[in-house]
Amino acid sequence: MERFKDQVVIVTGGSRGIGLAIANAFAREGAAVVIAAQNEERGQAAARALRDGGGRAEFIAVDLTRRDQVEGMVQQAIEHFGPIGALVNNAGTHEKAAFCDEPEDLWERMYRINVLGTVLPSQAVVRTMLDSGGGAIVHVASKAGVVGEPGHAAYSAAKGAVIALTRAMAVELAPYHIRVNAVCPGPVFTDMLRAAVPTAAGRDELAAFAPLGRIGQPEDIAGAVLFLASSESEWCTGQALSVDGGLSILK
Repeated sequence: MERFKDQVVIVTGGSRGIGLAIANAFAREGAAVVIAAQNEERGQAAARALRDGGGRAEFIAVDLTRRDQVEGMVQQAIEHFGPIGALVNNAGTHEKAAFCDEPEDLWERMYRINVLGTVLPSQAVVRTMLDSGGGAIVHVASKAGVVGEPGHAAYSAAKGAVIALTRAMAVELAPYHIRVNAVCPGPVFTDMLRAAVPTAAGRDELAAFAPLGRIGQPEDIAGAVLFLASSESEWCTGQALSVDGGLSILK
């Protein structure tokens, strides 16, 4: 299938983990993929791997919390590939601490990277979509933004803000044929999860707690993102789709 043939897709944080799986999935479906991230070495390697696999991909280095850099990235993507058809705001960060011990700078990081790092690319891309007739935006939020999780207050609040942003953007942009949705992953086997849960026994315990009996894989999230960005979901906007093995439905 080539659901995104001749379309241009930007994936923020697309150099590793969930973002790289999303970028790979779009490339396999025929999209020209722009990987927007900070780490030059990792980003170039990711784009090269996509090209070696027969896809079209470029890496653009960008600090997603800097408006000037974000707008430059989007303009560069358009000049290289053409109008943007879809944006996936995947880049984010996570830190864990007891609520009473979370310092102010931790809260600032969680909001600056997870929320502002979603707002600025969205604003820059939406301005171009208004001229090109529409498009699709998918935010990667988190199960932590849907249910309460101890030790993750700042992260949960930031991802909850992304979900609220999804709904606000969807309502405002619907008349312009721009759909905005979110996916809310549960625990996914990435470098971030390995750092947070370093032992195999701990990961097995986490997997056993999920109704579907396993930890997610990056490809699980990529499939949901592709659905929300494709014409298959063209009557779907403002939704936050939980992809968490059933964890968010537990009491």
